[in-house]
This record gives sequence, C-alpha cells and structure tokens, in this order.
Amino acid sequence: MPFYHCLGPTGLFTQAIKQEIADEITRIHCEATGALSYFIQVQFEEVDPSNVFQNRKPSTAVRLHARIRAGRSAEQRHEMLKSYTAMLHRITNVLVVNIMVAFIETSFENVMESGARLPAPGEEAAWAAQFAHLLDA
Repeated sequence: MPFYHCLGPTGLFTQAIKQEIADEITRIHCEATGALSYFIQVQFEEVDPSNVFQNRKPSTAVRLHARIRAGRSAEQRHEMLKSYTAMLHRITNVLVVNIMVAFIETSFENVMESGARLPAPGEEAAWAAQFAHLLDA
C-alpha cells in the first residue's frame, strides 16, 4: 500500500539516484512498520522549476508525498519523516530547508492491494501470511 511520490527539479534524478532513493524508502518503511517490501511503490516525477513556486519564486525543492496506512503512532511517523528528510538530503545534496516530506494517511478499509483489503492495525501478521510466496519476489 505505501505509495511514495518523489518530485524534484528536472535533471536531479539520475537512474542511480532514483534506485538509491527507492531502496532507502523501502528500507526505512519496512524497518519502521514491518511492511512487506513487495508492496512499497515509489514514483518519481521531474518538474520544471518554473512550474513550482515557493515564497513567490521558482523552486528547486524536493518533495516526498507518501500515502500510508493510518494507525501508526505520532512518534513512529515523526521518526520516519526525519529519516526520509535526512536520506533525501544525503542522496540529492538538496539543502534540508528545500525538502518537504508529508504523509497522507488512509484508513485500511479504503485500500485493496493484490485482491486483499489492507489489514487493520494489529492484524498484519495474518494478512502478510497470505503473501508469503512474494517474500523472495
């Protein structure tokens, strides 16, 4: 379910940078939540800086918008936000003041993936068992 949309100025995301960011998003999300890596999706979008404004000026900022399942603690979300911000800074060399990371939380009842509705918080183990064949995918 987690869907990460990473936006940045045209030319910032080489294939190697995209791979490293996708690897790190997957690692951070899995370590923080116990999610199966198979379901973590990352999409990159390059944006012409003349089409994005911050403080009334064209912006070269990096944005990471993540649609995640609701039900995690504020502390857990805060640690993930900090980890994603630090990772984007380290990989892209974009200043932290020009990085925004935001979570959009979605109730488990409103998402179906691979034909199965997402589990309620606390029901992850039983849900994940039906996808054991994907662990090596």
